[in-house]
Amino acid sequence: MDIKKVDDQFSIMAQPGIDDIEQLANAGFRTIIASRPRNETDDQPDTESLKNKAESLGITWYEIPVEPGKYAHEDIEAFASALQSSTDPVLGYCRTGKRAIHLWAYANAAYSSVADLLGRASAVGYDLEPLRSDLETYRDQVGKS
Repeated sequence: MDIKKVDDQFSIMAQPGIDDIEQLANAGFRTIIASRPRNETDDQPDTESLKNKAESLGITWYEIPVEPGKYAHEDIEAFASALQSSTDPVLGYCRTGKRAIHLWAYANAAYSSVADLLGRASAVGYDLEPLRSDLETYRDQVGKS
């Protein structure tokens, strides 16, 4: 299990298995945000089983399923809302962690500099430089609302 701490509130990882959920609870995670659609691949663990296991251990579960590279405003808002209303620490996951880190960056674009977001993502192994312009545009749009 490779958990990557992005900041004090949020960490990411690739797809957890059912046995990982108890380890995540023992590690102190209180919220999980799943960004992977159910049944995306045949080898994907059953999301309902993961959710039930997490909730039985007192972990709050959110599902914000997105396809790679397709981040609707509603998805970003849902992710931001989940982060803001969650008990820390929060773990986000998808197949590889990439969608989770992308959604985290968009959700924080209105509150943090884009350079800082890119730096935090880079520090845990994700290059968000290709999203820089989109993050800046999103920040500017959200700032005007």
